[in-house]
Amino acid sequence: MKSANLKVRLAFVAAVLVFAATLVVTLSTLAVVERGMKSVIGDQEYTMLSGAASFMDDRMEARRRQVETLAANLTEELRADGAALQRHLGIQASLWGDDYMNLLVVDRKGEIVVTVKPIAAGRQFNARGRDYFDQAIATRKSVISKPLQSRLSKQNIVVFSAPVFDAAGEVAQVLVASVHLQGSGFLRPINVLKPGTTGYLFLMTADGIVIEHPDRNRVMKHISATPGVNRGTLRALQGFEGWIEAHSKDGRASIYAYRRLRSTGWILAARYPTDEAFAPLQEMRRNAFFGALGLALASGLLAWVLVYRLLAPLQVLRDQVWAIRSDQAGIGVLRHGRKDEIGELGRAFYELMAERELAEKLRSASEKRLRTIADNLPVLIAYLDSERRFRFGNATFEKWFGISPQRLVGMTVSEVMGEEAARQIHETLERAFAGNSATCDMRIEIRGTLRYLQGTYIPDVQPDGRVAGVYALKHDMTHVKEVEEQLQQLARIDSLTGIANRLMFGEILPHALDRARRHGKLLALAYLDIDHFKSINDSYGHGIGDEVLKEFARRLTRGVRATDTPARLSGDEFVVILEDLGSREEAEHIVAKIVAAMRAPFATSKGAVQASTSIGVALSTSVGIPLSQPRHSQEQLLAAADSALYAAKGKGRDGYAVYEE
Repeated sequence: MKSANLKVRLAFVAAVLVFAATLVVTLSTLAVVERGMKSVIGDQEYTMLSGAASFMDDRMEARRRQVETLAANLTEELRADGAALQRHLGIQASLWGDDYMNLLVVDRKGEIVVTVKPIAAGRQFNARGRDYFDQAIATRKSVISKPLQSRLSKQNIVVFSAPVFDAAGEVAQVLVASVHLQGSGFLRPINVLKPGTTGYLFLMTADGIVIEHPDRNRVMKHISATPGVNRGTLRALQGFEGWIEAHSKDGRASIYAYRRLRSTGWILAARYPTDEAFAPLQEMRRNAFFGALGLALASGLLAWVLVYRLLAPLQVLRDQVWAIRSDQAGIGVLRHGRKDEIGELGRAFYELMAERELAEKLRSASEKRLRTIADNLPVLIAYLDSERRFRFGNATFEKWFGISPQRLVGMTVSEVMGEEAARQIHETLERAFAGNSATCDMRIEIRGTLRYLQGTYIPDVQPDGRVAGVYALKHDMTHVKEVEEQLQQLARIDSLTGIANRLMFGEILPHALDRARRHGKLLALAYLDIDHFKSINDSYGHGIGDEVLKEFARRLTRGVRATDTPARLSGDEFVVILEDLGSREEAEHIVAKIVAAMRAPFATSKGAVQASTSIGVALSTSVGIPLSQPRHSQEQLLAAADSALYAAKGKGRDGYAVYEE
């Protein structure tokens, strides 16, 4: 074999090896980066979607509470005066802002009683058959309707409705508030938030009706009305929440994220095209190919020069062998042959190690970028292995628990968050290790402050179906929980007088009766109202009437004991639960004190107003049910107190009467 051929072959092999090694190392590194980035992008997209869903839930709940509160404050006197009711609703609508298209009150037949905005001539309206009307009547609770097209305005709307109760506690009317979906702030996150340049958010109901979409032709139509199949959207309709990579109906691979609104069950979704998300990586692959090719050509030329020089000893050896064969030299000349191959082999090993070091640097830079992203998110991000021990955690762990990400590795949940926190998430974590994505809420004390965390657990499922670990993501939901608790508390207090309302009274009375049974104590229920209150309203106006009600509640609260519970049922009707009584005489002493306290003139903005009260008292032993029974009939006790109130009025008012069987 000619030496020239061997040199060319070695140079060619060197060029090919450099090209292949450079390309393989670069592409494998980019593949690892892509997998990591896909998970980060998906988690980021789902986190963004969770924030938007939380915002929309808060808006929905706030509007529903507004309508509930307004319905609860529509007194019979106000509803009896149509003009006053319309003015009241108009004032409330102006205070609420531009979100609401209209406020109206309908009767049990679905006919309009009062509307803030007039109905166009020739258009008929009846609420029967609409879910917001039928469900409000049937459930006696507030309702958020499905998206629908208004028969009056032809706009896409959602309706908030709440029942209005009469004095007997029956649904007399329904308060209806309509909100223009596209013209209000409800859909602001969908219009503002957008992943990438061509990505977008869309909203649909739990049964697939599109509420908001960049393609306006798809709004208020079923998501399947467009030809094609989207595997991610089908899974979302079946209950899936999280992110998934799927092909859209136009065949474009995209990263989809889905999150349900807790207030309505609607599905908020985001689409981020994969080719756009990984455009920088595609450019890096192209650059890697041409870079490797250029490096290979340069390496081939350099290899040819080096091989020519390095194989010079082989050429000498060949000449020596030829000389031996031609008898021009003796065999002794082979002793002096040069041996440079070992040095070349050492340099080859050195070059290989240099290439591997370059690959490690690229991989380290990729991990650093991913760590930077995770450490700057205001949530806990972690990975737990099959032994339920942390293998990764972001910097938020150090901010919240004082444990650095390096020290976190190998620790258990109980070692980081405590035994109670581990107990709260145990069942949910096991579901995730069983291969199912799961979420749960937990309460935990962090640096002396009680916080509410919402966790999402996503299993790391391997190709063989084995769950290698679980990705964990936890959000701080403390502020949201505090707002919910405040709203629940406000719903149990009478907004005018500041004392307990009918709802709280209904919760307290059964427990008071149980305590009386357990302790063998006497309990009394005082039922009272303001004598001739209607005359006060007629003479001075409802504003003065409200001032009298406030002062009446203040005197009532001051006139009872700390263990007693005063409450306003409706209008001028009040009750007081008198607990831990020693005798009937003690109850009579308290109610007599209340009667006397109400005789003093009531100071109002229009001067002093004279009023009095009548009280009916029913004792827990006077309604025919002995204390040995497990529970008293609160309805029977309330009826007895009401009967005694009528007896007190029959005796001339401004006094009290005790129910006698």
